[in-house]
Amino acid sequence: MKIRLILALLCFYHLGYSQLKEADSIQKRIENYEGIDTTLINLRHSYSAKKSMLTPSDTTWLSFNKKTLSMAEELNYTKGILLANNNIGVIYHYFRSDPLTALDYYQTAYNISEQNPSLERYQFSMLTNIGLIHYEQEDYGKAMPTFRKLLKYPQRKSNTLSNIGNIYGLQQQTDSAVYYFKASINEAKRTDDMMQLANVYSNLGLVQSQAGRLDKGLTNTVSGLKMIDSLGLEMIRVPAYVNAAEVYMLSNDLNKAEYYATESLNAVKSLNNLYTETKSLQTLATIQEKKGDYENALKNFKAANILNDSLVSADRKVEISRKEIQYEADKKEALAFAEAERQRTIKNISLVSGSGIVLASLLAFVFYRRKQKSDTVKKEAEFNATVAEVELKALRAQMNPHFIFNSLNSIGDYILNNDTQAASDYLSKFARLMRMTLENSDKQLITLEEDIQLLNTYLAIEQKRFDTAFEFEIKVSDDLNIDEVLLPPMLLQPFVENSIVHGLSKSEKGGKIVINFHSEQHKLIGIVEDNGVGRTMSKMKIEHRKKSSMGVSITQNRIEVLNKTKGTNGSVKIIDKKVGTKVIVSLPLVLS
Repeated sequence: MKIRLILALLCFYHLGYSQLKEADSIQKRIENYEGIDTTLINLRHSYSAKKSMLTPSDTTWLSFNKKTLSMAEELNYTKGILLANNNIGVIYHYFRSDPLTALDYYQTAYNISEQNPSLERYQFSMLTNIGLIHYEQEDYGKAMPTFRKLLKYPQRKSNTLSNIGNIYGLQQQTDSAVYYFKASINEAKRTDDMMQLANVYSNLGLVQSQAGRLDKGLTNTVSGLKMIDSLGLEMIRVPAYVNAAEVYMLSNDLNKAEYYATESLNAVKSLNNLYTETKSLQTLATIQEKKGDYENALKNFKAANILNDSLVSADRKVEISRKEIQYEADKKEALAFAEAERQRTIKNISLVSGSGIVLASLLAFVFYRRKQKSDTVKKEAEFNATVAEVELKALRAQMNPHFIFNSLNSIGDYILNNDTQAASDYLSKFARLMRMTLENSDKQLITLEEDIQLLNTYLAIEQKRFDTAFEFEIKVSDDLNIDEVLLPPMLLQPFVENSIVHGLSKSEKGGKIVINFHSEQHKLIGIVEDNGVGRTMSKMKIEHRKKSSMGVSITQNRIEVLNKTKGTNGSVKIIDKKVGTKVIVSLPLVLS
């Protein structure tokens, strides 16, 4: 049957070979870094996330991450301790085929996330890995509830849907498996996750073939293999080859089946993953048996059984269950102890307060006047903060209709002047943009990654509207982690809109927008720069300029209110270049 794919779980990052160069750059920064602080620990986590899954045969990753854990513990850096524990669990789990030891580290990381609400978003990775341990032990009764619990997390939703589909497929519930695989494919397409898309095509092809739908199964299997070859998705080549071997075996093309099974077995050695190797051996042995090569079939069946016995056994299942029960018991004991301490503290406070009543009465009059004055100042500050917050919400409320109105104008123009198919594609992108906009509308802060996704989608829509009359590029400096940097939603969008509508759309030669994010003296700097006609030429269209500059005005007001509410010094600076316009937005650097 299908095998579990080791896909994008380490440190919660989406991996790809394009990140190899970036990982090497981070490695150099680590080598030249002086001292030990949280920045160094974050760099080590980032390096491990981007590199280790591409080099799983490198035996130094365990010591590297254990050293990172030691550094984080020395600094009492909670987030660093959580990530290091999860990373070490991944190495034991996937690189060393030791799920029991992995489970200890996963549960330690998960416990940290439960005690620190700000780290709750990292629970996704630990829960996924714990679910996969149950999956590998063929304990689907525990794996399925864990994966279903993961559906509430937006990140890597395609992967979660695929895992649920895998379990249904293993239980021969074909219709349910196909349903979840197709949902996973739609999610992977929505997020442009090519590695996951190839993965799901491979798994869907196998389930369909096993259910007798050979034509559909072969089509999806071939689609997955083509994507792996064209995009160089080496991380999933081995499991996809095992799936392909089974599909071709079911189609009675035994030569192709043996080719893919043999290739998967040759390649799996570098992964050092016994679970994957077991499935490769089982598949190859079955094919050899069908071809009449009984000697090699028997040899590979025996090898597979030896590996499988070491991976899946009653003793191991009992030990995994024991660890989970112990973990829950320890957690309840800790909660009970904390409650006992709380009650003891309340009792002590009551005794002390009782003996101090007389003294307090004597001092009451002295403090009364002082407290009265303090309360007045406090209430005034709270009132001002409330007013500022209401102003901010009002500005956000103005921003959303303004943005949607302009987008609807864009889509209306496009539908009137273009063909139906193109309009349909435009509507699809517009729906995605609206969904992201509405999801973020009530949030005070979103991650830089979410803001970049919104800008990318908006710019892609505007490119279609103006027949790709301009290009765009979004750059982020290496010192910013887009998953951790927080900023108010849609802050740069009005300036981007102005660049398109007033700068580039009036330029006869087309042009380019460059959006750049970097940090400078504990500030997040966002720059929008274009090579359009500039503000001077644009001012000839006064009425049109007034309407579309509303978004810029609202944004400037938002920053002023943020400054008042948070006591910060954010700013907006608009520079007229010789060719085009440059906008510099400065905000305090806020990390999650």
